[in-house]
Amino acid sequence: GSRSSEKMSLTCLGARPALRLGHRCRLRSKTTVRCASSPFGDAKNAASTSPSPFGGAAASPFGSGAKSVAADPFASAAGVSPKKHSEISSEKATKKSAGTVYRAWDDVDVFEVPPELRRPGKDAVKEHVKFYGLEDLFPGTGLEAAFNSSAEFRTGIRKAMRDDLFIEDKNMSDKANAAIRSLSSSLMVNWKASKTGYAAFTELFEQHGVAGLDGETFIHTLGALCGEDSHGSLIDITGTGRRKERHSWHQDSGLERFTVMLGFPPESDWSGVGVFSHSCKLSHPLRQDGDEGTIIQWEDLSTADLPVETIGRPEYRKGHEVMVYCDATHIHSAPDETNRESVWRFM
Repeated sequence: GSRSSEKMSLTCLGARPALRLGHRCRLRSKTTVRCASSPFGDAKNAASTSPSPFGGAAASPFGSGAKSVAADPFASAAGVSPKKHSEISSEKATKKSAGTVYRAWDDVDVFEVPPELRRPGKDAVKEHVKFYGLEDLFPGTGLEAAFNSSAEFRTGIRKAMRDDLFIEDKNMSDKANAAIRSLSSSLMVNWKASKTGYAAFTELFEQHGVAGLDGETFIHTLGALCGEDSHGSLIDITGTGRRKERHSWHQDSGLERFTVMLGFPPESDWSGVGVFSHSCKLSHPLRQDGDEGTIIQWEDLSTADLPVETIGRPEYRKGHEVMVYCDATHIHSAPDETNRESVWRFM
């Protein structure tokens, strides 16, 4: 089978029946895409379109129940500005992983895309990955402190996601649905609509002393970082313990859409790499040889390995829990050393 964006088996839930585990979830949309209304400011990018994999003509891939996202992705975040990694990084100049010496995030080079691999008509990329802290996004709530200090709370958030957003497949047995929604299963849901009104999230926050924050605000603030046009998908990509594997560089769609990741570290009060996807910053968007919106595999474009000095390994730490990047301006891979409970991916 084909690879998933994190080389994990997924189950997709929404307006369509669940896909079997191990199938790739190819996310596309009929909606016009504009990076100008993105969390990265006033970048000028041409629009891209592609068919929806969820069927039907609804603008949302999940049907009429989905809400639209505000044009300003930071409308509910009180004008929060992203962190400059160079101001807060604690990494040393180099790190060793799987026998390879990598540069610290601040020191990685932008990969100069060869002219023949560039998407026609696209200018050089000016903005790349951004990072946010939970306190930046939810000031005064105590969410950041609770999230980093309590494994029970972090796992509770993953459970609440299933309670509030998972929709059972009536064509499957209770046992099969229970397996799909288990914490050991990577699960895709629609973040824009909740059958419970996000009640499980709200109750969890109240139980753990997170002040003045309800579940809908939590989910929609994170989702809004995707920008004006978003798929409405949220994947909980489960961890399988610390493991080493080969990088598999790709883009999920090649579209000028923003991906938001919330990291779940392997333990409390932890910092390090292996939570977020590894990322290579591109000088120019890659050309699309397949259908618009389909996965772009680096190995299909070039037999050359990426220079090690261009491979970025984002660091997770307190105040650095959220990562945002544009799919068109990066290629990414599951970490060559994975070390996390899970990672959420909003699109």
